Amino acid sequence: MKIGARTFKTSIAVFLALSIPSLVGMDEAASLAGISVVASMQPSVKKSYATLRDRLVANSIGGLVAVIMATGFGTSFLIISFATAILISLLHQIKLNNVIGLSTMTLIIIMLSTDGDILSNAVIRVLATFIGVVVAFLVNQLILPPNYEEKLFHTTNQVTDDLTRFIRVNLRKNSQYSLMRTDLESIEQSIKEMKRLHSFLLDGEWHPFGQKKEQSFKRLLVIYRQFIRTTESAYFLVRTLHESEHVYNHFPDKLRILLRERLETLMSAHEQIILKWNGRVLPEEVNFIAYKSDLRKTFMLSFFTEASLESYLENDYGQSNTVIHLMSAVLEYEEQLQHLNKLVSSFKTNHPDNYSKVRSLH
Repeated sequence: MKIGARTFKTSIAVFLALSIPSLVGMDEAASLAGISVVASMQPSVKKSYATLRDRLVANSIGGLVAVIMATGFGTSFLIISFATAILISLLHQIKLNNVIGLSTMTLIIIMLSTDGDILSNAVIRVLATFIGVVVAFLVNQLILPPNYEEKLFHTTNQVTDDLTRFIRVNLRKNSQYSLMRTDLESIEQSIKEMKRLHSFLLDGEWHPFGQKKEQSFKRLLVIYRQFIRTTESAYFLVRTLHESEHVYNHFPDKLRILLRERLETLMSAHEQIILKWNGRVLPEEVNFIAYKSDLRKTFMLSFFTEASLESYLENDYGQSNTVIHLMSAVLEYEEQLQHLNKLVSSFKTNHPDNYSKVRSLH
């Protein structure tokens, strides 16, 4: 069993949220504070602050609705149900749908309370939710803050390793069709995770009081966005090779060798760009585009010649459009790599102190 940083922080936050009400004489509100702290833990600064703000507003409205309805109409189950509907409608109207759950819970607990007057019960329980939300915000930001850049880098590195391996397997016709489909689905989920981590990293640039990160951090975000785009182009290439297997298998030997050599060059460049970002390769290295014009021309002409063959119209094993799609996927991968290489080289040259928190592969 593994206890992650977020689980550890949640347990600390729960302990504090349960302890604080007891210390200030609000024992009956400790449970609500504990519930609110669990519901308020968020993965980024921006989301934590948004949750803090929204829950404070929503719970205040919930407490107010509870007091008004209980004072004016009583606390029967029918009235509580009606009050819940009113609160949900109000929160929906002011676009606080994401915090409806805890707010309605606060309202119901207030209206079901039988000890003391309704106003004091409302104040105590709303304060309890405030305690839980604030504790969650502070613990989330001050204790073991997550390093999303490192997670994104290592995810990118792992996905790149998988993609280059799948490309080589497809080129050598060693893949099993059904297993490769499963592997591609797994890669697609990993790319979604990369985008999720990038969004968290982007949220990290945001500050609740308007402070801005330095320019190098903004450039770092641009580079990681390009890493994702390059990974997506590599994924599209693997998928195209996989779906074009019936056509690729009928390529002339010369064209298969040209394609294999070209992709080996691009994949090696992709791996070296990651090493460059990691500080293992110098900024001026990885000049994979410096190809002789005649070799590039041969590569392009070979594909166009293959696509124009009349045999594709006469047999069942392929279509000329598939050949063009495959060539397009290769060129897209090349262009994205070229842009990534330029961005990484520029960043490493202009920011030798390396604002990036990534230091080495583990």
